[in-house]
Amino acid sequence: MIPAALFSQRDFDTLADWLLHRGKGICDIIELEGFLTAIVIGPNTLSPLKWLPKVWGGAQPRLRDLNELNQFTGLVVGFYNDIALQFDHAPDRFKPTFYESKVDGKRVQVVDEWCTGFLKGMRLDTTAWRPLKQQRPDLLKPLLLFGTRAGWKELEAGGEEKMHRIWSRKIAPAVRQIRAFWVPHRRAVHEMQLQMSRQDEKVH
Repeated sequence: MIPAALFSQRDFDTLADWLLHRGKGICDIIELEGFLTAIVIGPNTLSPLKWLPKVWGGAQPRLRDLNELNQFTGLVVGFYNDIALQFDHAPDRFKPTFYESKVDGKRVQVVDEWCTGFLKGMRLDTTAWRPLKQQRPDLLKPLLLFGTRAGWKELEAGGEEKMHRIWSRKIAPAVRQIRAFWVPHRRAVHEMQLQMSRQDEKVH
């Protein structure tokens, strides 16, 4: 059972509006979810000091005052924690948030923003992601199709409607499997850190 979320729908909507009115960094809430998801489930735990500047597009966001800065940062970190909570307690139930559009009267999920954000998150730790790229490129295939120019060309060449129907449904399972791929690595790193901490305690 997932504990009650601290990041509410109201928080989501407030952050979405905030991002929409920004001129640089990540300006879309769905792209931000993909970005944060890659950071949450990736090979290493990254400090917010590394990924927050990517969100606001520079060393410091241009906001009116310290209070607004704290609110904005709090919402972004709250969103990150909410995603982490989902993966900690119910990883098999995680589903990305996608936009929807109507095409010929049918509802179609728009997945490009989410995939673009996920790939941006991966680029923060490119070297560490290399084992996944080498061992399970199949898991990255749907993300690359919808999140890169090369992928968009491949979608077009294969018939966008058909390719979208086949590959968009593979995104959520791929993300859950990517998370599972990195779990042993993250546990090993955590155990090593604990051992080093115990050794330091003995020395002191």
